[in-house]
Amino acid sequence: MLDKLKSILKGSGAKSTEPVQQDIVGVDISHSYVRTISLKKKNKQWSLNKISTKALDDSYENEEKRREAIVTNLKNIKLEQKFDSDNAAISLPVNSAIVQVVQIPYLEEEELKEAADNGSLWDTSINVPGELSEYSIFWQTIKKDREKNTLSLLFVASRVDEIEKNCDLVRSAGYDPLIVDVRCFALRNILKTYEESESSKTQVFIEISAQENYAVCMFDNLPFIYDIYVSDTDVESLLKGGSALDKELFSRLASQIRTSVTSFIKQSGVPGIEKIELSSSLPIADKIFKSLKDEILEYKIEMMSPFNFVKIPPQFKSRVEQEKNLSSLAVAVGLATRQLDVFGYYKFVTAVSNINLLPDREDRVKKEQKKSKTTSLMKKLSMVSGAFLIFAVGLYGFLITTLPSDGDILAMQKNASDTQKTLNKKKKQFKDLSKWTYDSGLINNKILDISYTASFPRGSFITKVVHLRNGNSIIEVKVNDPGLSADIMSGMSKKFKNVQLLNIKAPRSEKTNMSTLEISFEIK
Repeated sequence: MLDKLKSILKGSGAKSTEPVQQDIVGVDISHSYVRTISLKKKNKQWSLNKISTKALDDSYENEEKRREAIVTNLKNIKLEQKFDSDNAAISLPVNSAIVQVVQIPYLEEEELKEAADNGSLWDTSINVPGELSEYSIFWQTIKKDREKNTLSLLFVASRVDEIEKNCDLVRSAGYDPLIVDVRCFALRNILKTYEESESSKTQVFIEISAQENYAVCMFDNLPFIYDIYVSDTDVESLLKGGSALDKELFSRLASQIRTSVTSFIKQSGVPGIEKIELSSSLPIADKIFKSLKDEILEYKIEMMSPFNFVKIPPQFKSRVEQEKNLSSLAVAVGLATRQLDVFGYYKFVTAVSNINLLPDREDRVKKEQKKSKTTSLMKKLSMVSGAFLIFAVGLYGFLITTLPSDGDILAMQKNASDTQKTLNKKKKQFKDLSKWTYDSGLINNKILDISYTASFPRGSFITKVVHLRNGNSIIEVKVNDPGLSADIMSGMSKKFKNVQLLNIKAPRSEKTNMSTLEISFEIK
């Protein structure tokens, strides 16, 4: 028993050898549907855990009405499905992201990180509209070649305001977006559910969904992304369906697809492709598939089936079989595989699988790490208490059965009483530690949370924050107009108490016209 307790306590501060990941709900919002999927993974087998679909109208009075309909549907899904977690993975439209594979001279890891952190890496290799500071950027090395002195980097970026617009949509429905992917890579992530022998093959995935039309091709762990051009007139025809879907439309579409595949073969050097897998979120997906199959005779075309390698529990089989267009669930399934890697076990896994454009992703990971460590500590303390209880009961039973005399019984009862006192003491310690951990977590969350700075007006930025758990904390803010102090203090008063302006320091030199505000506040 003592050896077992020592083993439990010894591991209380160590990191588990098993990957710690957060459950994720894959939320896919397309023109026609809102779809949610959650998966469970045991060993290498994925299985379906929750599935829901809500149809959207063909058109709305304005964009605001459409967003309201999406939020309402997501709220209803949340009430119906009762997901294990509110954490969500969402995707951005391909046309709102910049995706490039950049080849640069070989750099060591430290040099590469320093160049990325100070921006010099992107200044010389990437051209983006506007300032880099307006973007959330994800990058990772995907191929190294010391002999050729080259590095291949995946660069993915999107404007922060575009990301926040999509995040706010799901937040309004009660979900917490932890992962922000790009739609083409979310579709590609279906490969996570495939068997290794299948996922390592050259893959060509194509989505034709009127407003989302692209090809994502994978060869030797390198992504090749191609926009499939569809004119505004053809987009409208694909959305309306009916007689507007003539042979000429699909002939133009087939030509664009053929061009993308040919470019992929030339650029990658792959000798050929086995098949093209087609996905569409449109109700007319079957019509698109049959028409393109008639037009493109040189390649084998199949509709994507996202559950080929996913275990379907008996209670979901009829639900899945009712789905007329399984390919429309592919993006949601791909997003559902994006369980957040809390402790970075998969840091060096192919970057294409782990894209996350969430602007504050590093802070969110740290918060999830704290949650995980606290939960692990609570479990171990519970095991200790349980072990003491088992020990007390076992000792009491042993004394009763082996020492029947009155004196021995009295002694046994005393020992049992002492053991019970020890147990009660440990329970109190456990309760006190639980309360301390919870209270500490709350105050740490308040200290780390700087979301209130989003309300600060333009022309201001923070230069220093000194947080005190008890008493006054101090924040220093640079402003180009001291009159902004009222707006800043108003915003802070919503989150803190006793917000006071301590000092306004004039600009230090003629080179800058920025004043410094010194503001004190207390954590509520």
